[in-house]
Amino acid sequence: MPTGQARTEIVDGVPVPLRSAHDLSFLARWGRVFTVFDQQDSGNLCFGLDGPSERRFLKYAGAVTLRYEGRPRDAVDSLRAAGVRYRALAHPTLVPLLESVDLGDGAHALVFPWVDAVCLGRQYGRRGVLDLLTRTQRADAVQQILDFHVESARRGWVAVDLYDGSILIDPASGRVTLCDLDFYQPAPYANEMGRLWGSTRFMSPEEFQSGAAIDEVTTVHTLGVIAHTLLGDDATRSRDAWIGTPQQFDITARATRPDRRDRWPTIAAMAEAWRDSLGGSWQLPAPAAGSW
Repeated sequence: MPTGQARTEIVDGVPVPLRSAHDLSFLARWGRVFTVFDQQDSGNLCFGLDGPSERRFLKYAGAVTLRYEGRPRDAVDSLRAAGVRYRALAHPTLVPLLESVDLGDGAHALVFPWVDAVCLGRQYGRRGVLDLLTRTQRADAVQQILDFHVESARRGWVAVDLYDGSILIDPASGRVTLCDLDFYQPAPYANEMGRLWGSTRFMSPEEFQSGAAIDEVTTVHTLGVIAHTLLGDDATRSRDAWIGTPQQFDITARATRPDRRDRWPTIAAMAEAWRDSLGGSWQLPAPAAGSW
């Protein structure tokens, strides 16, 4: 665990608790801080900033944060690598990377537009936003996430650490924006950790098995669980909690089977089955004004 005298920096009137003093004056380059996310275990600090014309979301590594157990230099290396991933995965459903910036003392920042949407992550306690969406909008949101992953698989990437906290949703339009995809990996990818990064609820059996192949069929499993986030209960995956159609439930049941040989063989096959379940009426929601 990193050592150091715990202290709180104040930036634009916003408290930023850290394990040791750190100069955050560089943030003024992008605007005035209006919020901070400081409880990540990744070693990153995240800031919302009011810029001269638009808001920005900035992810920063280099400080000694409260919950990170590693070295700041490792968090910096990881964040710098994440910038490469965002460029490779660029897509209308993924929050666009505006800048990847090296800062003083070996620190690094990624800068994105601020998206006016609600994060579905349980840690933020804001899952009630789903009650504002119709069942059709929630099923459409699943399709948006599937379609992004059809394209990412086509480019040769597999999902790692995809979970409900990666999903932003506009309660007015139902449009999805994906974020926090920092650990996606190019295929082929082998599990050399034993337990990979991620939220246990969303992880397949092979993500706990050292030496296992992590591939498109692994991503299928996670996407099946995410369908339960939007239309049911991702902890129990029970039929009783499901508000989608029986056909849609069956699609998720196949996606999340423990034996990978019994799952959908590709994300495209799963996405096509889901599209059929929507009855041909699906179309991508328009972006909300000012969201991008």
